[in-house]
Amino acid sequence: MEKAKELDIIAAVCGGQTECYRELVDAYGQKIFALIYKMVGSREDAEELAQDVFVKAFFSLKTFRGGSSFSTWLFRIAYNMAVSSLRKRKIVVYKDVADDGIIDNEEDEIMEKHLRESDFERIEKAVSGLPPQEKFLMGAFYQEHKSLGELAEITGLSLSNVKVKMFRVKKKLIQELGAGK
Repeated sequence: MEKAKELDIIAAVCGGQTECYRELVDAYGQKIFALIYKMVGSREDAEELAQDVFVKAFFSLKTFRGGSSFSTWLFRIAYNMAVSSLRKRKIVVYKDVADDGIIDNEEDEIMEKHLRESDFERIEKAVSGLPPQEKFLMGAFYQEHKSLGELAEITGLSLSNVKVKMFRVKKKLIQELGAGK
């Protein structure tokens, strides 16, 4: 959805036309559910959390300043709620200390080669074995096409930390996919 259209809908909702919020739910509902599901691993929990995300976003809509896209703001709410849910369930979510690493283009090329040559079942199996935060990052980056900057904003991590995490996750998946040959 275009940013201008999002802003028009938000203005309408804040102006009392609450039925317009349905357009935002329809536009982002499946994406929010999918990313939460990757983190929490339970369909029922993901459905409940996704509903909670949209309720919280609705009541917080007046605080949306438009500095980022609505989807980034919404993904941030979803990410935080999923992390809180995981903490409540006592599942550890790793937060590495930022390193001074950069993403290696050679690693990206190897990853893309594996993604082209590997069958989807092997990839899904490798990704399903990742910790929740890593699943979220991979899904948001590769499926939702979020930039590294947007991922930093969504997760609250520094840009360099997101780069390091993505590098490590890619390397882990490459090793996993390479071992399964």
